[in-house]
Amino acid sequence: MPKNDQRQSLRQELRKKRRALTEQQQDDAASELLNQWYTNQIHLSTQTPLNKIALYLANDGELSPHQIANDIFSRDTITPQTTLYLPALNNDKLLFAHYSKSSEWHTNRFGIEEPVDENALLPNQLDLVFLPLVGFDEQGGRLGMGGGFYDKSFAQKKPKEKPLLIGLAHECQKVNQLPIASWDVPLDGILTPERFIWF
Repeated sequence: MPKNDQRQSLRQELRKKRRALTEQQQDDAASELLNQWYTNQIHLSTQTPLNKIALYLANDGELSPHQIANDIFSRDTITPQTTLYLPALNNDKLLFAHYSKSSEWHTNRFGIEEPVDENALLPNQLDLVFLPLVGFDEQGGRLGMGGGFYDKSFAQKKPKEKPLLIGLAHECQKVNQLPIASWDVPLDGILTPERFIWF
């Protein structure tokens, strides 16, 4: 099977798996993800300051980071200077819009909500990015939805440079080895409800 067909078939299979999780399973996974974040944020903070953190609004069965966001909003768990950002479409790449409890919102062309921010950050201005994904392997490979927005946005990033790219996923999204394309940007780590994998 050609690589592109293999990737598309795998994408469909893994999306079906994560969409099959019940609402209760998703809620439990989000809580367990928060616990993993508590356990591993000190390690991450030794790699980079954790002042500007990007995450995402989950859909299509993605593992949701909303409890991490709520915890940062409510407690300043890392530093009082910590600010959160969400991806915002910028042609075929992403900018990162400031995300707060008082954000104003608009809907992008895919029907996804984005904060309104006239001074959105460039990708390399962030410290840490939590990325959604469809599939991952234990070599740092990430399979996305196929649009290439994250890959294009972080194409110039070298391993261990800012920002750290940490994929968030359910364990059911793991495969032994992904069919990697030349444009795929490798991850620095994976955080699941069960563990943290550092590459």
